Amino acid sequence: MSRLGRYAWPSVIILLVVTGFFIDFMRFGGQFRDLTPLPATLCRNVALPGSAEDLQLDRGRGLAYLSVLDRRGLVEGLPVTGQLMQLDLNNTAMPVTNAALSLPANFRPHGMSLYRMGDGAQRLFVISHPPEAPHTIEVLEQRSNGIFQPVETILNELLVSPNAIVGVGPRQFYAANDKGDGGLLTRLRQLLFREGFSTIVYFDGEQMRIVASGLKSASGMAMSPDGLTLYVAETFGRRIAIFDRNSSSGNLRLREYLEIDGAPDNLQVDPEGALWIAAHPKLLDLVRHFADREHPAPTRIIRYRTRPDAPLVDDRVEIRDMFLDLGQSVSAGSVGTPFGGQLLIGSITEPKVLTCRLPDNVRPENTGVAP
Repeated sequence: MSRLGRYAWPSVIILLVVTGFFIDFMRFGGQFRDLTPLPATLCRNVALPGSAEDLQLDRGRGLAYLSVLDRRGLVEGLPVTGQLMQLDLNNTAMPVTNAALSLPANFRPHGMSLYRMGDGAQRLFVISHPPEAPHTIEVLEQRSNGIFQPVETILNELLVSPNAIVGVGPRQFYAANDKGDGGLLTRLRQLLFREGFSTIVYFDGEQMRIVASGLKSASGMAMSPDGLTLYVAETFGRRIAIFDRNSSSGNLRLREYLEIDGAPDNLQVDPEGALWIAAHPKLLDLVRHFADREHPAPTRIIRYRTRPDAPLVDDRVEIRDMFLDLGQSVSAGSVGTPFGGQLLIGSITEPKVLTCRLPDNVRPENTGVAP
């Protein structure tokens, strides 16, 4: 073998390995899948000053609280500040107004959770990522005029990369760290090798501790209506981790995984207990969309529900697409939830909430919405 050949072979091997990783990532990310859009009807856009990556429904008042931030501007390095807004679902015009006053400086909201206390008062738990400062959990309480005001800021060294949160008490919550704390190398291993570095932490009102680990990019969480089941979206696992929750200790025990055709993001649970999953069908398109706003990123909204009383075993678990769009109506959809026969969808990047009519055969009693 010539000297040139001896030097060329290692380069060829490295090229083949890199190509193999790239093809595997594209396969895992859904790039080779053909998607058939699910037609949506009576859709409308509600304009926002930034994108609503997450939202929480106050079903009793008919309001949607929105985590609003110019996230595209954030990616581009602009000095952006976010806000909490509310969408009035009782009004056909769907007006959007501020939901909170006196927010902290450099407030950059992410995941959020609405918690109703025993006396009927409500609190919002909101993850914030201030620039050049530790991640915080902002706790806000709703006043008699309906506006939320900050009551506490919670910091802890275990909040290394918080993405999602679920409030379970006046000061108690679970938070999901999506990237772990190992720096760039850990993030690359999580992305390329789909290793699990994410953790779930529990704050009991006094102390914070890790209650689950080894998750693959935990990006969304939701609690069952009875408070005994915690759902966690593993974006790079393309699955939902379902945990049994001990309501006294806060401990979690993994029950099972639910495989998803897509990379799940934020989760919502309706009053009937059905889980609504926002998923990214094609991860590479999502990455390209961040760099080029003209490149569409598909959005999928899935409903998962169990029907233990169904006569046929095959009918006792139902996984159904409620919305599937190639990016023409909304790109990078990150949250979807039903209300009043409508489906509300928020996006990572688009400055709007999209509302569409739910399919006719999805009755209000099956979606936990007002008729």
